[in-house]
Amino acid sequence: MLRVGQVMSRLSICLYKYHTIGDAMTIMMEKEVAGLPFLNEQGYLLGMVTKNQILEKGIENYVAENKAADYLTNRFLPLNEETSLEDVWNLPFDIYPVLNNLEEIIGVVSKYSLLQAYFQEVRSRSQELEAVFNSAHNGILSINKQGIITSLNPAAEKPTRTTKEEAVGRFLNDVIIPTGLLEVVRNGIPEYGAKFQVGRRLYISNRTPILKDGEVVGAVGVFQDVSEIEKVLQELQSVKQLNEELQTIISSSYDGLIICDGQGDILRCNPAVGRILEASWEELVGRPFKELVDKGIFQKNIIHLVKKQGGFVSILERPFAKHSLVITGNPVFSEEGEIVKIVINIRDMSELEFLREALEESKQLSEKYQSQIAQMRNHQEAGAELRSCSVIMNNVLDLAFRVSQVDSPVVLVGEQGVGKEEIAKSIHIQSKRSKGPFYKINCSSLPENLLEIELFGQEISNSRNIAKPGVLELANHGSVYLEDIDKMPLNIQGRLVRVLRDKTLQETDEKAAISIDTRILAGTNRPLKELVEKERFHSDLFYTLNIVPIKVPALRERKEDLIPLVLFNLEKNNKRHGFEKIFSPEAVQLLLDYPWLGNIREMANLIERLVVTSKEKVISGREVDGVLYEMEQTPLKTITVTGVVPLKEAIDDLEQQLVTLAMKLHGTTVKAAEALGVNQSTVVRKLQKSKHNTGG
Repeated sequence: MLRVGQVMSRLSICLYKYHTIGDAMTIMMEKEVAGLPFLNEQGYLLGMVTKNQILEKGIENYVAENKAADYLTNRFLPLNEETSLEDVWNLPFDIYPVLNNLEEIIGVVSKYSLLQAYFQEVRSRSQELEAVFNSAHNGILSINKQGIITSLNPAAEKPTRTTKEEAVGRFLNDVIIPTGLLEVVRNGIPEYGAKFQVGRRLYISNRTPILKDGEVVGAVGVFQDVSEIEKVLQELQSVKQLNEELQTIISSSYDGLIICDGQGDILRCNPAVGRILEASWEELVGRPFKELVDKGIFQKNIIHLVKKQGGFVSILERPFAKHSLVITGNPVFSEEGEIVKIVINIRDMSELEFLREALEESKQLSEKYQSQIAQMRNHQEAGAELRSCSVIMNNVLDLAFRVSQVDSPVVLVGEQGVGKEEIAKSIHIQSKRSKGPFYKINCSSLPENLLEIELFGQEISNSRNIAKPGVLELANHGSVYLEDIDKMPLNIQGRLVRVLRDKTLQETDEKAAISIDTRILAGTNRPLKELVEKERFHSDLFYTLNIVPIKVPALRERKEDLIPLVLFNLEKNNKRHGFEKIFSPEAVQLLLDYPWLGNIREMANLIERLVVTSKEKVISGREVDGVLYEMEQTPLKTITVTGVVPLKEAIDDLEQQLVTLAMKLHGTTVKAAEALGVNQSTVVRKLQKSKHNTGG
């Protein structure tokens, strides 16, 4: 409420005994006041000289040189500047001197000014309460003592299924089904937490009598939609009995309400603000709203946003970890269009936010489980070469799964037959490129010119100018596995580096470059770093591809996997050929003792051979021994130093055994020559010599 000091006319001049009435009139006209205080020499207030007093003595008797003291009246009442307008607006005098707390004259105020300021304050408060009424989230309905509806806010129109225009002025029972509001008027007893249902919507209602001078003059019902929340059976706080209906509404609102002036200072707030903000709501009154922002209670200053927007603003705030608030700001405009009040409504959405976060956590957990299930399924669906019980191979498969989730190149290092190609396929299948193509090229099986064409493509010169695309282009958005990349010629390695670096492929100078997006997976029998040091592998290609090297262990390094792999291949071949064969214990022991230089590929071929050639249901140790070593069938002599033999003959026999074993393990003269460290022509010559010596 305004105070006298806010509406008075401040004075720095008073009248003394030496002033004339002419001086008094001049000062009153300059200061635009209707009277002036008259003081003695000690500054004590003796009375007032007013325009009305001059007029009462008659204009015809007015002489400017007359003493002002002749017009002095002692019919006055001094007011303190801190006095509320509500206490003085109906006093009997027309003008009053205003004193400060030190009893010093600081101004004057007229009764007209008091009435005008008091009327403006009452009008402003009415606008303020009306804005609160209309912006409240809760439905509000009030009736008078006769049961006639006196007010209905927009939030109450939906549950009552009527409008303000249709309802106001009519009897309550003629508009809605009675909800107990008439009973509150009759007995004057408030009701809290009452439930009622309209259609499928559930509401909780507070009904409070409106008291005036201790008498019930009506009742107000405040109700909130609780259909979307399972547990919101919290009673609304008890409210003070107020003399005015709209003040009761503010205090009984479940939402927090803060009312600020145009400068952002808090004029009043309700108890719900303290509950939501976990602070003393009484202590907030009189403080700037900006303090709540500076202390970190709010991240955004809604006062500033409302002024900037010039209208309604709604924001979401999280002042505490357990609170999520929907805050709305509504401006109240003066007749001149200026914002004089801002009504802030705060709704606690913590429970809904908690449910939303719980749902998000469940979703993330579900995605994690799905990823783990997919990984397990991929392991189960993998070929025999990828079945593993050993720690060393499980680590390899786990690393392969992790790199499948990214797009980096991978180099698989391991002996022939360990399953590098199957691991490359597994990486492709589990990656985001799984829907794209997968191509494989053996870099050691093709001549240099054909390998270049297979990789990069070739433009065929004919009348139709048809081009043959390479696998790097065909596998766009897919993967290419380069087997034995260590055998790739150096000039092709250099071209591959440029393609991988630029992400483009250009078959000829005349043809435009093609953008490609292909992932490279490479396999090698030997560590590429050693070849780089020997200048047999392009260093730029090494650093481009060797982002994630994976060493695949030989079968002899993971004996735990041998029995599961044997049983898997046995079952596969039994189903394939319609048999039900098994291994004897002696046969299993021979398989465990064998070094398996050809790794999984050798084992798979050997088991199929045993299943097909064995006459009995039980494959014996003798059959396994015969196939594994073929001691009696081999035409080669075993060099045993039991006596002196010609040195040249011993060397020839040993060379024949080595060449034959290399051909058995590697299959081609090129690979056998590489394993033996000789030229291919040497291997061919030794084989021909061996064939000639055996009569073949």
